[in-house]
Amino acid sequence: MKIVDRFTLWFLGVTLLIIPINSYITYNSIKKEIDKAAVERLKHVNARAAEQLARGEAIGEFMQGCRIKAAPSDSTMPADFFLITDRDVKHDPDLEDYDRKITVASWHQINGVSYKIISGDYVTRSEQILAGLRVSIFWKLVILIGVVVLTARLASRLVLAPFYNTLKKLQRFNLRSRKKLEFKPTRTKEFNELNCFVGKMTDKAVDDYISLKEFSENASHELQTPLAIIRSKLELMSEYNIEGEEAVLISDMQNAVDKLTRINRSLVLLARLENNEYESQETLNFSRSVRESVNTFCDLVTLKGLTMEYRIEENVDVQLHAALVDILLNNLVGNAIRHNYPGGHISVELSAGKLVISNTGHEPQEPVDEMFRRFRKGPACQNSVGIGLSIVKQICDMNGFTINYHFQAGHHIITVDFPPASVSSKLLQNDARSLHEKTQL
Repeated sequence: MKIVDRFTLWFLGVTLLIIPINSYITYNSIKKEIDKAAVERLKHVNARAAEQLARGEAIGEFMQGCRIKAAPSDSTMPADFFLITDRDVKHDPDLEDYDRKITVASWHQINGVSYKIISGDYVTRSEQILAGLRVSIFWKLVILIGVVVLTARLASRLVLAPFYNTLKKLQRFNLRSRKKLEFKPTRTKEFNELNCFVGKMTDKAVDDYISLKEFSENASHELQTPLAIIRSKLELMSEYNIEGEEAVLISDMQNAVDKLTRINRSLVLLARLENNEYESQETLNFSRSVRESVNTFCDLVTLKGLTMEYRIEENVDVQLHAALVDILLNNLVGNAIRHNYPGGHISVELSAGKLVISNTGHEPQEPVDEMFRRFRKGPACQNSVGIGLSIVKQICDMNGFTINYHFQAGHHIITVDFPPASVSSKLLQNDARSLHEKTQL
């Protein structure tokens, strides 16, 4: 729900709460003023009637439009005492409507005789007041709701314009452009504070991104040289006639250097994936890529005593960079071979909507939801770096694919679902050479 809709609902809710209370107060105030005016008028009529009686003049049945009656009384009351009554009167039995009549009785000493004077008049009933208020309240609500609904969005565009401008700039913000955000000053204090905070936050993000990118590039470059030197020295040492424990140590060192090289390549690749250094579209024949990847691993499958079957639907196209296709498939198929046992089975199935790779293997010891985390590997594959599935997950996330893993009936099953129109990315030109190395992780 938009913020303008929330404010509109809040305003209407407060209005609907206040209007009934205000109407109740208005009703009682109007009724009280009407009754007060009628009583004061009747008191004045009684006083006029007493003056006529004191002058010896007879009074009629009506005075100033009010019915009046005067008669001697055995009881006496103070001059400032008035007996006020209020009752409903029905003149015609055939009519369902009643009139409300107010009477005022007062006592006067006239020529030594106590007189009781009673005057009465008809006033507006409570139902008539309520009926008028209901009509007034209804039209007030209609006008109020109409004005609020019609003007809320227009007012929000004017009042919240700086907020929407900040939101659009944040949506278009891209670390790779290395451009810091600039905001125009506004007349609203809160929006100025928001823009100041967002500006500082994005500036720091740009600076951190540049530092991280430079660090990862420098670290990758600087590590390659000592690793190459160590590898060459170990190869030279292995050419000498070395036997026994020394040969075993050299072999272990070579394996460790190879593993360190793979880790270095993998971490650099993950950094590039996480930094979203891929953009533009490229449609690939995924069926051909899967078939080539399966053929590449046929010899290794035979060497490990495994069997593989595949069902590949023709002309399945996805939007993905060619280098990322190789890395994605090589890691998935290689992982199925690595986490298998002699005599095991591998199945590769590709359809228009998904890719399913399953393999026999031991039940995973780690929780299933941690399978795609970095450096998670089974105890049977100590030579594995443990980043392969993390790279696969990163590639799927950045291209809009959905990847799932589950273990069922002794089979590890990984499913990659393709969206109807997958949003792909293109590798930056300066990264193409590095990614075309088919890294086995």
